[in-house]
Amino acid sequence: MMAKSKVYLIGAIGLVLGFFSCKNGTETKAISNPSAFEGKFVKSIHSDKVYLRSGDSIVFPVDSIDKVFYLIRHAEKDTTNKADQDPNLTADGLNRAAILAKIMIGTRIDAIYSTLKMRALYTVDSLADVKGMSVLPYDNKTLKPALDSIKTSKDYNRILMVGHSNTVPSITNSLANKDIYTKPWSESEYDNFIIVISKKSGASDVYKLKY
Repeated sequence: MMAKSKVYLIGAIGLVLGFFSCKNGTETKAISNPSAFEGKFVKSIHSDKVYLRSGDSIVFPVDSIDKVFYLIRHAEKDTTNKADQDPNLTADGLNRAAILAKIMIGTRIDAIYSTLKMRALYTVDSLADVKGMSVLPYDNKTLKPALDSIKTSKDYNRILMVGHSNTVPSITNSLANKDIYTKPWSESEYDNFIIVISKKSGASDVYKLKY
């Protein structure tokens, strides 16, 4: 009788804990419905699991993944000097760069790509430092061959790319093989955090998150 009572008690405790876990929003949602996460903020990424500020998390199905792309625009740029063709980041921009490094420190990244604009380079500078990685340059004028090279690379399977308001949407479309965006981002949009999952089947999933 005592043994049965213990089993019932353990079962009841498990049900209660499960109930409160769901109430606190810590359940994991599947990759099959990326639109369910649109606009949610990334808290951190560890291995192949994305933790969101909402309490939800996204788990990548590793066995079916070919590549994972993390796509961002450069952080807030300094617009005080209108004549400056290559402005640096503002204090808010530098803070966003630090947040990016904190988000990505616990996950695998094989390559970090950036244009040679200062605002883009400084956005990933902190991340490159904590990862002990070099930033690989790409040119918007030769973007298509650069993307083709990355897609076929056997060495780079987890890639972060930083670009600009008029290029990251088109990069997203190219990697997803479909029109996710039909126009550039607005000048005020700095917080978009896009994840493109390229699957071995040739299909792709796109997460339109924030950070």
